[in-house]
Amino acid sequence: MAEIRVNATGELKLYDSDDSNYVSFKSAGTVSSNVAWVLPSADGSSGQMLSTDGSGTLSWATASSADPSSADGDSLGTASAEWSDLYLADAGVIYFGNDQDITLTHVPDTGLILGGTTPTLTIGDAGAEDTKIQFDGNAQDFYIGLDDSGDEFQIGRGSTLGAGREFSIGASGPVFNEDSDTHDFRIETDDQTHAFFIHGANDEVSLNESASDTDPGGLCINHGSNDAASITLKNSDVAHGVTDQTETDSYAFIGKNAAANGGLLFMSFSEGDNCHTHEAFATSSNTTQNGSGGGPFKMNGRKKSGTGATAFGSGDNVFLVQNNGQTDFIVDGNGDIFYDGSASAYDSYDDAQLVRAFDIAKSTPGTIIQSKWDDFVQYKYDDLREAGILGNQTKEDDEKGIIPFTCVTKLQKLHNGAIWQQYEKHNQLLEAVYDLATIAVGEEKANAILDKHEVKRLQ
Repeated sequence: MAEIRVNATGELKLYDSDDSNYVSFKSAGTVSSNVAWVLPSADGSSGQMLSTDGSGTLSWATASSADPSSADGDSLGTASAEWSDLYLADAGVIYFGNDQDITLTHVPDTGLILGGTTPTLTIGDAGAEDTKIQFDGNAQDFYIGLDDSGDEFQIGRGSTLGAGREFSIGASGPVFNEDSDTHDFRIETDDQTHAFFIHGANDEVSLNESASDTDPGGLCINHGSNDAASITLKNSDVAHGVTDQTETDSYAFIGKNAAANGGLLFMSFSEGDNCHTHEAFATSSNTTQNGSGGGPFKMNGRKKSGTGATAFGSGDNVFLVQNNGQTDFIVDGNGDIFYDGSASAYDSYDDAQLVRAFDIAKSTPGTIIQSKWDDFVQYKYDDLREAGILGNQTKEDDEKGIIPFTCVTKLQKLHNGAIWQQYEKHNQLLEAVYDLATIAVGEEKANAILDKHEVKRLQ
C-alpha cells in the first residue's frame, strides 16, 4: 500500500483502547497546493516542539525566548494590538532603562515603590492642560494637581482643580484653604482636633483652641488644666541655675498666677543683677496732671462688677511690691501709699541740719541761697550716705562727683524727726520765755500773755 487516501476533508481517526473516543487529522476545506510533511526520524527532548523548515520537513526544536534580539529591539504589543492585563507575582519588579536605573517594586499587601538612584515621577508634559492625581473616596474625591499654566500646585476636594482647594503653592507662596471655609488652616493631633489653627476672617491664631475670642482675637493659647507656664522663652546663652523654678536656659515664662483662680504670672531669670526691663516708646507726651493724665506707662486695676468692671474702693489694695513673697509697699484705691516703716529714726542727728545738708548736697551749685546759719551745718555728704538717705554707688562714681539717688522712705523719716525735734525745741523755748515773763511781770500777767496769743503750755 503506497498511500492512504481520505477524500473530501475526511478524517483520519485514531481510537482509544475501548474504541469510545478518538483523535483525528483532517485537511483544510481548500488546499492551494499539495503539501507533504516529513516527520523526524527520532523522538526529541522533553519540552521541544515540531518545527518546519518551510519546505515540509519537520524537526524537533526548542521554543525560542520572548526576549528581543537586542537592547531596545522590540515592543510588547503594538498600537493596534494591545495586551489586556499584566500579572506579576508578590514582590515582582519592573525594571526601566538599559542599566535598570529605575524600578517599580511590588510590596505584598502594601503598595508600590518607585526606586532607583534619583527616581522622578512626572505627570503630564510642558504642553499639558491641568494635570492631577485623583483619590476617589466613598463620599468625597480628593486630588493633587498642577493647573494648566503650571503656576500653582494644589491639594483639594472634588474632581476639578481650583474648586474646594485646601492647599496651594503659587507665585506668592503657600496658601491654605483659599476656599470659603471658616478655618483657613488647622492641624490635628491624637488628643486635640485644634492643636493649631488660623482663622483668617477673625485675625486669629490659636493653639489647642477651636473657638478663640473674636474680641480681641489675635493669638490664643489654651493650655487646658496645666498649671505650668503657657509661654516659655529659652536661650542657649543663659544658665541661671534657678532650677527649682524652671530649666536653667529658660530666661522667662508666662503662665497662670493661681492654680484655681487664674491671673497672670510673669517670671524672668538672669545670671546677673539686671533681670527685667520694660521699655515703652511713645510718639507724643502728656502734661495733664490729674485723674485723666496719660503717659507711656500705666497700671490699671479694676474690680469685677457683674459681667463688667468698676473701681476699687478707697481702702482696697490696688498695687503691691513684694520681696520674696513679703509685701513691703502698697498703693490703695485712693492713691495713698503704705510701706512697712521699718526704717530707724534719726534721734542721734540734729535733723534740721541733716535736712539742710541734704538740700545742699543734692542741689546744683548756685541754686541754694545760703545764709550765715549754713556755717553751723555740721553734716556733709558722707553723713547722708551713712544715714541711708543717699543710696550706695561705686567708688568710681564718687570720684566723678555723681550724687546717688535719694531713699524716699528714709527722707520721710528724716522730715518726721526734724518736725518732732523742732516741736521739742519750740516747747523748750516757750518754757524759757514763760520763766522770764513770770520773773519780769509776774505769773498772772505771764499767763494772760499766753492766753492772749492762744499759746498752751504742756503741763
